[in-house]
Amino acid sequence: TLDVVTQKANELGVPVGGRTQALLDAHAVSIGDGAIALHNAAGVPLRSLGTGSSRLLVAGMQRAAAQRASVALVDEVEYGLEPHRLTRLLNSLGARETPPPLQVFLTTHSPVAVRELNGNQLFVVRGHPTAPHLVLPVGISDDIQSTVRADPEAFLARSVIVCEGASEVGLIRGLDHYWTSLNGNSMLSAGTAFVNVGGGEPDRCFVRGLALSRLGYRVLVLVDADKPPTPATVEAFEAAGGEHITWRAGRALEDELFMSLPDAGVDALLQRGIELMEEELVAAHIQTQSNGQVTLAHIRQQRHLIGGPYSPEIRQLLGLTARNRRNGWFKSVTRYEDVAHDILGPHLPASDAGFRALISRLYWWAHAA
Repeated sequence: TLDVVTQKANELGVPVGGRTQALLDAHAVSIGDGAIALHNAAGVPLRSLGTGSSRLLVAGMQRAAAQRASVALVDEVEYGLEPHRLTRLLNSLGARETPPPLQVFLTTHSPVAVRELNGNQLFVVRGHPTAPHLVLPVGISDDIQSTVRADPEAFLARSVIVCEGASEVGLIRGLDHYWTSLNGNSMLSAGTAFVNVGGGEPDRCFVRGLALSRLGYRVLVLVDADKPPTPATVEAFEAAGGEHITWRAGRALEDELFMSLPDAGVDALLQRGIELMEEELVAAHIQTQSNGQVTLAHIRQQRHLIGGPYSPEIRQLLGLTARNRRNGWFKSVTRYEDVAHDILGPHLPASDAGFRALISRLYWWAHAA
């Protein structure tokens, strides 16, 4: 038995030295059978191990006794464990084995634990007015399993915003940071998480949203309007209780920003693009997009020397240029997070009313959880 303890400890990276020993515990209150305890090779009682090491060792012993005790209960499986040790604990319980050696019931608040499991090992448990509870299998469809791996936080939230890509995730994160600095109310504290679908066809967002809705989550889909989704896909999502926000007809996020922000906001967007991409490249993008009809120098002359506002045509040109698929100015979570916090948030009150209404709806949906 001592050899089994030593073997399992070594497999799990628990420091016990060369070999465990059964010795008298010098700190026992009385001397009897209960005073005999496991010690490491240096004679230190294993009860002195930290929380994480103790849990790993117990899990290993549970696995060793699986033929006689085939069910394990683990509450808050992540407690006391760094991410890599948590992964090792799950693997020691058979998470990667088929068939599994144990039936394990565990609870978790950790996205690391969610990410390391397959969808057919995960269940969402919810209360129900006519039953003690509902147990909903997460499943292993592509739309669900990819969310388990990429955005496991979504399964620990009450509400989920499904974003078409990194731009939308960055936009929401930046706005949330800005709003929190004003009123202290964060989307995260309201139980809202984000899912990045990773671009592609807009139908993917609605299919992903439908899968999450069926698991009992409040779901909002946020997509561009430059490519319309399939009506039947949207209808199925809405029938399941999902909601969606789409930018106005034909517009992507960059179009909305350049068309909706006040002139000072467009100044800031253009300057941020120059800082991120370098002036020569931005100038080349503008000239290419306009077929040589407009230059960066011309835009600056009209704006700063003459003092005129940005015309709708120039705003539209800048939006199209900024969302260039191969060289988008802001297309990353970090860049859009900064744009939303530094530029959109401060200039939103003076922006176009239709755009303000869309952003307001996003805010109130996220905080209604």
